[in-house]
Order: sequence, then C-alpha cells, then structure tokens
Amino acid sequence: MEAAHNFFVNNSMNSRFFDAVGLPRLANFWPQVVVIAILFQITYQFSAALTPLLFPLTWKRLDKVQQYKWCVRKVSTCHAVYMVTHSLVIIANVKLRANPVHGSDPVAESAFTVTLGYFLWDMVNTYRNLDIDGWGFMAHAIMSFGVYLLSYSPLLQYYGACFMMFEISTLFLNIHNSLEDLGLQEAILYYINAMALVSSFFFARIVYGTILSINVWRDLANSTIPISPFAANFVRLANATLLSLSYYWFSVIIMTAKRNALDADLIRALDEMDKHQSKTE
Repeated sequence: MEAAHNFFVNNSMNSRFFDAVGLPRLANFWPQVVVIAILFQITYQFSAALTPLLFPLTWKRLDKVQQYKWCVRKVSTCHAVYMVTHSLVIIANVKLRANPVHGSDPVAESAFTVTLGYFLWDMVNTYRNLDIDGWGFMAHAIMSFGVYLLSYSPLLQYYGACFMMFEISTLFLNIHNSLEDLGLQEAILYYINAMALVSSFFFARIVYGTILSINVWRDLANSTIPISPFAANFVRLANATLLSLSYYWFSVIIMTAKRNALDADLIRALDEMDKHQSKTE
C-alpha cells in the first residue's frame, strides 16, 4: 500500500497537476478519495447481501425501489456518523476558527476525503438511478462534491465542517425510513424519532444553515486574500442550491407529517363510527 501511495502521490507530475487546477492540497489525498468511494460501493453491496439474511420477511415485502433505497440509506448513515463525529473536532480547531475562509488543517483535509469519496460515489450512483432519485438529489451530489473539492485550494475548510452538522438530520431521517420499512410505525421509537427528525432538520439545516450561509457570503465578500472568481461563484451557487433544497425538503417533511396526522384522525374517526354502529346494533 505504501509503495502504491508513493507511486501515485510522491512524484512531480502529481504535484504539478493539482497546482495547475488550483487544488494543491488535494495532491496527497486523492488516492484516499477513490478508495473511499469504492468502499462505499462495497458497503452498498454488503447491505444488499446481508439484509435478506437479517430481515428476510421485510426484504421480501419491499419492492426493488425500496430495496435500493434501503441500501443507499445504510451507506449515507455510515458517512453521516463518521462526518458528524469528526466535524466536531474540526469545528473546535482554534486555528481554523480564526481563519474560516483560507485556513487549512491536515485533520480537516483527511476527514474531507471521506466526504469527497461519499459524494463521488453518490454522483455515480444517483446518475445510474436517476429515474428513482431525480435531479434534486443529482444536484445535491454535484454541488456538495464541488464545494468540498474546493476546500483543498484551500477554501472554507472550517465552514465545510460546520455544514456537515446537517448530517445529524440525515441520521434521524434514515432511522425514520428504516422503521417504516420494518413496519414499526406504531412503535413509540417511531414517534420519538419523528420529533427528533423534524427538530434536527429545522435547527441544523434551516436555522443553522441559513446563519452559516449568511456568514459564508459575507466572509467571501470581505476576504482580503484574492479568491478565484470561479471558486467564489461556484460556492455561492452551491450554497444557494443546497439551502433551497433544504427548504424544499423541509416543506415536504411538514406536509407529510400533516397528511399522516390527518390520516390518523380519519382512522380514529372511522373506528369510533364502527364502535358506535356495533353498540346500536
């Protein structure tokens, strides 16, 4: 492994290439990105092979699309757990906090290889299943990959860790969908997790995400160090796109919750009618 790493990384051509494309810090990390993307695909395949053994009845009940989404959620859960825990360490880094736009740190760059590997896998996987995932998820994957790629210029490494706090809501969303797949909608855990999902999505993505976005736009505009116009505009475009998607997805969550509440009220009303009719008969 060390010999392969030296072959791909420790050569002048590698350094010149990444210097030329404006990502000098990525020269030492790009092999990890590729390996991690492959590992995420292995995780997907592992989930597809193991789930029928652990949950045979549930797996048979799910259709092909549901089985696909089940496995995708297991991959995204692995990424979310890793990045939330590691991002907390990065956010606490005093050096990065003092220079949130241009600061760089090896710990952050190492952690972001996991995110880059994940979104590289996500782009390929979403493109292959575009009829299921749709263009919204494709845009999310492309913009996220691009922003974290630019962090190796270096640019916004501190904010990159802050935005990873969005993944807290991903954990609760994946649990929510998995409980539904398992048919546990009546379990108390389902309702507790649903409240955690709505709360985490609102506070992490909507409130905190909006505040972070304002700070990013302000700091980009006030930077005393020149920033590539392409990089700055791409970050702005990506931020606007991803924040808009968060607002849209939150509205979908709220509408779904309202519909489920109305359905539950209707079911209770029908039950009461049945009980009343039984008594009168």
